[in-house]
Amino acid sequence: MSQKLVYQLIKELGGTAFPKQIIELAKKRYPDSKLYAYIYTRLQSLAKWGYIRKNPDGSWSIMAELPC
Repeated sequence: MSQKLVYQLIKELGGTAFPKQIIELAKKRYPDSKLYAYIYTRLQSLAKWGYIRKNPDGSWSIMAELPC
C-alpha cells in the first residue's frame, strides 16, 4: 500500500523527483502517517520491481505504470 502512495507522490511531482521533495510532500499529504520515514525503502522496492529508477543526479523517475 505505501509503495503505491510513494508512486503517486512521484507522479504528482511530475514523474521525476528527489527524495527530499517526496518526503516533504508525504509529510504534507499524510501528516498523521510515518510514511515519510520509509520513503527510501519504498523507492528501493519500486525500483526493484521496475516501476521507477534512480537517475545519476539522485532523483527518481517513473518507468512503468503501477497497476491499480
